[in-house]
Amino acid sequence: MVKYELVVIFDPFLEDAQHTEQVDAAKELVAKHGGEVLNVDVWGKRRMAYQIQKKQEGFYAIILFQGDLTGPALAEIERGLRLNEVCLREMLTRLPDEKPPRKVKVKKAKPAQPQGEGYRNDDRRSYDVRSAGDAGAATAGNTE
Repeated sequence: MVKYELVVIFDPFLEDAQHTEQVDAAKELVAKHGGEVLNVDVWGKRRMAYQIQKKQEGFYAIILFQGDLTGPALAEIERGLRLNEVCLREMLTRLPDEKPPRKVKVKKAKPAQPQGEGYRNDDRRSYDVRSAGDAGAATAGNTE
C-alpha cells in the first residue's frame, strides 16, 4: 500500500477541544475516502514562516495514512480541508516506497603472512639502505 502524509495548519485561536475536533474530522475525512490512519502527530501552536490570513501562528497536525487511493479521492480530501474555514493550509504528500536495505559486499580477510627474521616477500624488491654519509663516501671513492 502507498503511504501518504497530510500536514494541516489550523487557526491558532481555537480552543484545545476544538483543535482535537478538527484533527478528528480530518482523520474521518481520510477514512471516508479509503485511507487507513497510521499515526497522528500533533505539534501544537507554532510560529509560521509568513503570515496566512494575517495570522503569525498556526496549529499544526501531521496525519500519516496509507491506502490505495486514486487521484479523485486524494483531490476530494484536499477539497474537504480547503472548504473548512478554520484550516489555514493543507499539504498532502505521497511518501516514497521503502526500499530493501542494500547488500554490502564483505571483503574476505587475507590470511596473515608470517613476519620476522629471514622472511622475505617475493613481491617486493629489496633495496640497499644507505645513509647519506655512505652514499657520499661511495661516490668519492670512485673518482680515483
